[in-house]
Amino acid sequence: MRLSLMSTFLLFGFVGHALAEESAAQADKDAVNIFNSTCGWCHQGGGRAAGGIGPKLMDSSRSDEFILNRIRNGSEGKMPAFGGNLNDAQIHALLRYIRHLKPE
Repeated sequence: MRLSLMSTFLLFGFVGHALAEESAAQADKDAVNIFNSTCGWCHQGGGRAAGGIGPKLMDSSRSDEFILNRIRNGSEGKMPAFGGNLNDAQIHALLRYIRHLKPE
């Protein structure tokens, strides 16, 4: 009985992990579209350039936690909060998008 219960927990853990990875993979695929439709209004050149209302994001020295928090909660008078419109997988995908920006 104990072995089958343990096997069940392992199976659910594996399935849950696989679903989380699938969700993150889909969010990564959508990150460019999410960025363009949500962030691109203020962050020019897909986040690669300074000049718009928002700062250049490529090569940002801000911590991951700072960026995640800023996306979720915004900053009064500077950036709107997107935590109510984007789920955690999408927010983390945006962070990965920002961290992997390269010059065009």
